[in-house]
Amino acid sequence: MLPVGQSFKPHTRAAFHRIVKHVFSGAADSSRSRGDDHAQRADRLEQGSAHWLRHRAGSHMADQQLDLRLVRDNLGHASLTTTSQYLHLRDHLQHRETDEKTPD
Repeated sequence: MLPVGQSFKPHTRAAFHRIVKHVFSGAADSSRSRGDDHAQRADRLEQGSAHWLRHRAGSHMADQQLDLRLVRDNLGHASLTTTSQYLHLRDHLQHRETDEKTPD
């Protein structure tokens, strides 16, 4: 992980996870303070994680029609099948296309 803040020492994955959870928790508190209409959003924000952000980033790339091989490479997967299973795609055609193009 890259160094963040004043330290030049790289953060561990666990430290990065804690930072992201802290940010989501703060966003949830802020949303909850806006009243009962925002409670459901606050509950979802509290569930956010670094892993969820990774899923969303990969899904966004695929939703924007980025070649799935590039999405695979960006996510660090060895297999297009893994990438396909990992993503939350709006268009199931992309899943079929991935299956047709495997093995890698």
